[in-house]
Amino acid sequence: MQVVRIYTGDDGESHFEELDLPYEQMEASERTAVQNAENIHFRRYQPGSFIDWHPTPRRQFIITLSGPGYEVETSDGSVAQLPPGSVLLLEDTDSTCRGHRARALGDETLVMFVPIN
Repeated sequence: MQVVRIYTGDDGESHFEELDLPYEQMEASERTAVQNAENIHFRRYQPGSFIDWHPTPRRQFIITLSGPGYEVETSDGSVAQLPPGSVLLLEDTDSTCRGHRARALGDETLVMFVPIN
């Protein structure tokens, strides 16, 4: 399973990394390793929504559920678009760094936040 990760590097900048979460064989299916989630919440981003530079307050997954998606920029200048079905792992938790910023693409986008331990 492909996941886009944002993390803070040794240079103090946020960066993207693509991860493949490995699957383990179950009886008639496969699954990734279990993650402990504290809670979940859903957020609707309206057209034109923009969230300026910020580190993530905790490790969390953001899963794009519907709409055109959104675009994220890391402090190293890299940009990624996250359409429906995308999974983003946020780990840029260092509050002394800029973190990342995001903007909605087109119409309303629905995402699910899943904080993890």
